[in-house]
Amino acid sequence: MKKILFFFASVLLFASCENFYIDQNLGGSEYDPTDVRTIDYTLTDADYKSIVSNKSNIALALAECTPEDSSAYTAFLQIANDLAFNKVAVADVYVPAFLGAKFPQLSKGSLFNITYKTCEGAPAYLSTFASTTKYTLSTEDYDAIWGEGKTGTYYLTPATIMQLTSVLPAEAEEGAILAVVYDYKDTEPSFGGGNGNDEPKGFFDGTSDSRGFYTTSEAIAAVDAGMIAKDDSIKVGGIISRWFRKSSAFDKYHSVSFFVMDPVTGQEHEFEFYNCYSLDKDSFATFEYTDEMNAICFDVDGREFHLGDTVVGAGKYTIYNGTHELNTNCYLTEWRPVSAPAAVAAKKAAAAANGKKTALYQYSNGKWTAYKNEAATVVAIPEDVYSAVGFTYLLDKNKDVMTTFLAQEFPYAQAGKAFNVVYVSTKEGAYNAIEFIYDGATFVENLGMSQTTTTFSLSDVWGSTIYYKQYIMGEGQGKLTIQDVICNEPMSYVWYYSAAYGMCASAFKNDVSWESESWLITPMIDLSRAKMPEFSFDHAFNKAEGDFLNECSVWVSTSYTGNVTDAANNWVQLEWNTLEDGTLDVPAGVSWTFQPTGKLDMSQFVGEKIHIAFRYKTVGGKSGTWEIRNLLLSEPEN
Repeated sequence: MKKILFFFASVLLFASCENFYIDQNLGGSEYDPTDVRTIDYTLTDADYKSIVSNKSNIALALAECTPEDSSAYTAFLQIANDLAFNKVAVADVYVPAFLGAKFPQLSKGSLFNITYKTCEGAPAYLSTFASTTKYTLSTEDYDAIWGEGKTGTYYLTPATIMQLTSVLPAEAEEGAILAVVYDYKDTEPSFGGGNGNDEPKGFFDGTSDSRGFYTTSEAIAAVDAGMIAKDDSIKVGGIISRWFRKSSAFDKYHSVSFFVMDPVTGQEHEFEFYNCYSLDKDSFATFEYTDEMNAICFDVDGREFHLGDTVVGAGKYTIYNGTHELNTNCYLTEWRPVSAPAAVAAKKAAAAANGKKTALYQYSNGKWTAYKNEAATVVAIPEDVYSAVGFTYLLDKNKDVMTTFLAQEFPYAQAGKAFNVVYVSTKEGAYNAIEFIYDGATFVENLGMSQTTTTFSLSDVWGSTIYYKQYIMGEGQGKLTIQDVICNEPMSYVWYYSAAYGMCASAFKNDVSWESESWLITPMIDLSRAKMPEFSFDHAFNKAEGDFLNECSVWVSTSYTGNVTDAANNWVQLEWNTLEDGTLDVPAGVSWTFQPTGKLDMSQFVGEKIHIAFRYKTVGGKSGTWEIRNLLLSEPEN
């Protein structure tokens, strides 16, 4: 029994001691520990998912729905997919419950500057491509583009692409968009027979003086008459009649040798163009030689040369083993691809186009023009891509096909550039468009992501009625920036931080008041959600021989550029509050006692993103010291 009584006595004594400790050291039995914090916090990917799984948030989202419309809940769930809020499911609604669950220990007065992403959605202009229709060039269209004598060539080339619009529908609705599909080849074709009779009339008419070049017969006659000597620079025109045996110099110099016949007399093999270069002295890219009568030559610009083509060459005359010729390094000055042997024509007809292309054209002011958009480079997925992936259309899940196409088409894309991909999105042939942004490494779909910082404060519950708050004292200068406009020797600064007094401005140095102008500027404050914002702070002004109103002022800009003196800032000065007697509610300048400004109306800046600036300006000879702290921009308290 004694042991039991001792046990209970011990328990009672311990409890008494414990209560005494609490009473004496922790504030008594009613002690309520506090944890007040001011924190800058950026939502993580996991946080967005936590927001969507929060039971309170789920209830909020469901409460916004009706049996007929559940879009609010769908938008809420989309937060976890996009890792961002959106126009329907906004941070103001769903962040408070998240903060309450994640930081339950925090007390009233806590402040969180939450940085988060919002998905604004794809750019609005993309919707215009939904009405895009497909137009595939027909054989009749190709014939119309190429014209009489050149029909049967069912592809476009660099020389004919500009004529594409001539075969598009004559009339269409204003703004209509066509996805025009056509075959394309980057080299020009040859047309005609083989005897040179198709040469445009008049090309060889006149004399060598009037034409500016000799025919082969005229050149040889001029040599015989002593009018042309060896190494003279001349021009000679004729029709390619046979190729010189495959030149051993081609692989080394990318030039070719061939004979030309006189276009008037028909005499062949009279003149040789030896190791000749193409137009503009360009090199030849390939020389497909079978024998003297069967060869095709391509230059680096894609021009295709055959027997029967009319050419004019320039170079130094020589005669070698009885053969008249233009010597090494001669070059063509004119070319008429109007005649080709039948065998060459057949080969040309069988040649395939490089591939199918799709180009976008828009009807505006009575004509079709290539679609252009200043915001982005706009391209359409070509037919060959659909064939390569085995689909006739692409789905949203096929974005990798689009980004692969962009990487191939734009290997030197610049970071930050936008690219709009137009593609067939249904088996019925409907079109859609997606915009991608190149981030320097990959093409990322543009979902209209923006980043915002909103201040959430804890009273009875978390809310977002505070847009900016900075105590300064005990916190430091924080994100406030200083720009000196006038700060001359011996002064090295005007605004400075004091742990005891806040941010202070003074032009007093070495017992002298100096001329000065210095600005203290807040970070950007977003008032896009504001309704009736009010700004307040505490300040003191002392040692003032001058006028507070002339030295101290507060300004707001909706277009701050980073330089306070830039005219584009459009600074607006805030008005001080007025007391009942009609005087302004500002410090008298004779005390270090801080006084509140009262609520300064900021409603004129609703919907804007602003910077607030504190300007301290003195003229010299007179100055006081201005101290500020406890900055608050918020909605009125209920």
